[in-house]
Amino acid sequence: MIMSFRAFISIDIDANPRIVEFFERLKRLGPSFKVVDPDLIHLTLKFLGETDEGLVPKIRCAMERSVAGIGPMLLKLKKAGAFPRDHNMRVIWIGIEGGEGIGLIAGNLDDELSDLGFKKENRSFVPHITITRVREGASVGEARELLRMYDDVFFGEQLVDTIRLKKSILGPKGPTYSTVEELKLRPP
Repeated sequence: MIMSFRAFISIDIDANPRIVEFFERLKRLGPSFKVVDPDLIHLTLKFLGETDEGLVPKIRCAMERSVAGIGPMLLKLKKAGAFPRDHNMRVIWIGIEGGEGIGLIAGNLDDELSDLGFKKENRSFVPHITITRVREGASVGEARELLRMYDDVFFGEQLVDTIRLKKSILGPKGPTYSTVEELKLRPP
């Protein structure tokens, strides 16, 4: 019997005190704003969706090829914003500066994994950390004001030296993630 799991490839992000403060302020906006658990924040490089467990070795090889020649990098977590726009927000995020290497890895993953049948992205990669999902019909006035307050805030830096293939299990209290494969970035 073929088993599958919901999968994505990501970089784990540490929730420092500045990020946690922002999370706490977002939680106060009410139940229409589903704030991610700070212990689960990550930067998604490629969402795979339902994935056959038998493909894991090939996915690992694609990950290895995607990071070849790309060493560890320092990311700056800066600025808060919303997708698609703050008047019609669906996602509230923290931005990434210095993410050129991250963009390169994401593009490589997109190309490499398309050979395994995973759909290529039809939009440009924008490195960000999703921290809140906004439910349809939410009153976004207070959220817009909060985003203005955090428009140019520096949330800290993080050294990135690992990418991970993650398994996601959706439950009534939110998702749980586990690492299936882990790959260290090596200096060129």
